[in-house]
Amino acid sequence: MIVLAVIAQKGGVGKSMLARSLAVQGLIDGRKTAILDADPQGTVVAWGRRRQLAAPTVIALEDRTIEAAIRDLTARGADLVLIDTPPHSQPIINMAAAAADAALLVTGPYPEDLEQVGVAAAILQALRLPAGIILNKTPPKAAALSLARAALTAFKMPICPVALTQLVSHPYASAEGLSAQEREPDSKGAAELAEAWAWIKNSILVSLDTKKLAS
Repeated sequence: MIVLAVIAQKGGVGKSMLARSLAVQGLIDGRKTAILDADPQGTVVAWGRRRQLAAPTVIALEDRTIEAAIRDLTARGADLVLIDTPPHSQPIINMAAAAADAALLVTGPYPEDLEQVGVAAAILQALRLPAGIILNKTPPKAAALSLARAALTAFKMPICPVALTQLVSHPYASAEGLSAQEREPDSKGAAELAEAWAWIKNSILVSLDTKKLAS
């Protein structure tokens, strides 16, 4: 099993949306995915309650350790677990990163978003954890994205080539317990998620799958 921590130091950058959307994309790709909601706000757990489909499995951290929750999901048959971490909570971010095989660092494209990336990046780099950065909730204008990408090169982490545009398809899908690619499979949001997943799979998951098989 592979554990992927989804991390953002700043709130409001769409971290929970990304965690659940990637879990659904993993299902589409044939993986048995699950989500550990380690954020006390419980955004993904609430989404799971609205969801009429049984997969992905969604559980709250509650009073367990992250390791115990991962063991629970392993026993349920998950082969990919995404951890949705809380913003601003460095202890839980540290624990999630320590328990993970890799991490995705989520950020918006604006200066106030980017200035918060350094704290989370330092945690991942100290652990030498394989990680990548995803730009989320971005405007369609290329100029803003170019500036954000240039700023992010300072962290010396791979940056996903596709940025996820801020689209109403994501909150509308969430309200129905779905993800954008389920509610609107031919939409721009669905296409971007598929591209982001392909990058994550080829850049991170393939090498982890190989290591797991070798061990």
